[in-house]
Amino acid sequence: MKKDLGKKLYKSKALMPFKVLFLSICIMLFINLYIQTYIDPDFLKNFEHSFWGVMNFHVAYPEQVISLILSTLIPTIYYAFIRGICFYEKGVLVNRGLPFMNHVIAYDDIQSYKIVHHKYLMSFMRKSLREELLFTVQDIDRAVAILDQHNIKGDLSNAEFHGGMTTSKKLIIFYIVFFIVVTILQFSGFFIYVNQWLFR
Repeated sequence: MKKDLGKKLYKSKALMPFKVLFLSICIMLFINLYIQTYIDPDFLKNFEHSFWGVMNFHVAYPEQVISLILSTLIPTIYYAFIRGICFYEKGVLVNRGLPFMNHVIAYDDIQSYKIVHHKYLMSFMRKSLREELLFTVQDIDRAVAILDQHNIKGDLSNAEFHGGMTTSKKLIIFYIVFFIVVTILQFSGFFIYVNQWLFR
């Protein structure tokens, strides 16, 4: 259905505070991995106690780095720099998380829109489902201009949103909880034990 929406007019990706948060968490997990390498028995036994020793250790035993890249780095790049909402000539493509969760809304299915926050939050009211969908945008004025071109009425007065937790809030909470859990497992030596049992 995406190909039927016509030409892409505007794409809004994650807001800068979200990018900073996701990247900070990703960086901290890699720093934690680096620190924990110094207590790994195989590292202490076979490698030099230095930065290059750590690098050589993870070349010899890449399981932890690979798992962290797959579970943290790739999702961070995706959510911070790829995922977003995209306005086309005939409708809007909302990415609610993973690529297969893309949600297409035709302009004629949008009853109205609201500016929930004057800088970065707006919502759609859908005709077909009577659903209010909240999302973040980097340029509110650009989004409003596109909706106005399609004669969609809007409330520009920072209206209150009557919905549940937004996708962005859920994503932030997930990242923070994920960071806490992985950090605890890293400092408890859990990953070292698992890797010794599975791979060494």
